[in-house]
Amino acid sequence: MKKENVLCVPVISLTDEFDIKAGYWPTNKDSINKLPFIFKARELAECDFSHKQLIAYALVFNERGELLHYQRCGSEKRLKGIWSAGIGGHTNDHDKGDTLYDTLTNGLLREFEEETGLKIKLDDIELLGMINEEQTEVGHCHTGVVFKITVNPENLLLDAEIGNPQWETPELLNLANFELWSGLAIKLTNCK
Repeated sequence: MKKENVLCVPVISLTDEFDIKAGYWPTNKDSINKLPFIFKARELAECDFSHKQLIAYALVFNERGELLHYQRCGSEKRLKGIWSAGIGGHTNDHDKGDTLYDTLTNGLLREFEEETGLKIKLDDIELLGMINEEQTEVGHCHTGVVFKITVNPENLLLDAEIGNPQWETPELLNLANFELWSGLAIKLTNCK
């Protein structure tokens, strides 16, 4: 596990602001910025269930409206080999901005460049909503903030963690083949 201080919000604040039992819900910058946040050592955050680590999670589309999906090949053993549609990761204290939303997008810009080799701008990001689940080990301590990014696939230099990349319209994907988070995030694409 990487040693870093990761972005966390109190679970009570999430439940006061959102119906997190819904699994996925559209939201906006203002609602996200109402949440108080702190940074905790990642090894402590992984076992502190009074807080959730907020993960900036991007769905990547091409100009034809097809979604990038792939098999996980990274260091996260809980997800290895599973089909995913998200790119992103932990936001840390080096990403801190003026607001929670700014902090999340700073983390997303950094993670996106690390995993795809592509530097994007804030104008390239569209907030879709949030996802939450309590069924998996990952879900017990993480909540996702989902963004949509549209790119030219020829410009992507995908990280080794992204195996067998493919493109397809979301409606044609069998969500049963995907990690739970990706399935929830993909459902957000129908909420706009």
